[in-house]
Amino acid sequence: MDISRRQFIFASAACACAVGLGGCVANPAPIFDAGVDQTIPLPAALAEPGSQVKVRLPNVPEPVLVVRTKIGFNGTTSICSTSNRTEFQYMPDENVIKCLGCGSAFKLDGSVMTGPAKLPLKAYIVDLQGEKLKILG
Repeated sequence: MDISRRQFIFASAACACAVGLGGCVANPAPIFDAGVDQTIPLPAALAEPGSQVKVRLPNVPEPVLVVRTKIGFNGTTSICSTSNRTEFQYMPDENVIKCLGCGSAFKLDGSVMTGPAKLPLKAYIVDLQGEKLKILG
C-alpha cells in the first residue's frame, strides 16, 4: 500500500493530536522500585529541593510521586483521578503539584487547590532514615 506524502503528514498529525488530547501525559521524573520494606536508597535525583522521582511500591498499582521540598520529602499518588492516566508534576516555584493533563493543582498534603479535580490525592509519608527513604501510606 502506497500513501502520498500529504496523507502521511495528515495521519501523523492526527495521531499526535489524539495522543495529546486523550493519551497519557507523563512526568519525565526517574522511576525507582522500592523493596518489600518500601524503602529505596536516597537517589541522587532527589539531591536538591524542587526535585522529584516516582517510586513503584510493592502491591501498589501506580507509582508514588516523591518530591523534595525545602523542609523535607512528600509523597502522593502520581496519576490524576480526573483522567486516570495523566501524571502529576511538582512545581517548586509554586509549591504545588499540578496535573499535566487537566491543570488541577494540589497542595503537598494532597488536597485540591484548583480543579477540575474534585478528589484529593492519596498522601504518603516519606521518611528519611539514614541514606534511605521509607514510603508509608
